[in-house]
Amino acid sequence: MPFMKWSDEFSIGVDELDNDHKKLVGLINELYDAVEAGRGHEALGKILDGLIFYVSYHLSHEEGLFLRAQYPDLEAHKREHAVLTDRAKDVYEKFYAAPSETLPHEVLELLKTWLYQHILESDKKFGVYMQNSNNGV
Repeated sequence: MPFMKWSDEFSIGVDELDNDHKKLVGLINELYDAVEAGRGHEALGKILDGLIFYVSYHLSHEEGLFLRAQYPDLEAHKREHAVLTDRAKDVYEKFYAAPSETLPHEVLELLKTWLYQHILESDKKFGVYMQNSNNGV
């Protein structure tokens, strides 16, 4: 059973971002599977590296779309991204500085909670904005 499950409830109606979000859910599930299988620190590190890279890519991609669409809440959205980036960086550094059995679980919970909340609250607003505007991306 996956750690996170995508459902249409999470769709914001912007295919590019929905596809990014689905990819993030898949990467989070990959990390979960590795943790559950008891893979070693090195294997978890490689998965975590890929996940952190993709989170960074996604946030940048999202902000670029928001900018092109002239989204009025761009700055507030960027601040939310900065909070996640800082928290992810802290956990990432802890993972390499002081490995622990619980740290991968902390990463999973951080990303799951943040992704669900962020999609359902902030990103949904962008979807509504796009549906009601002429600012195609």
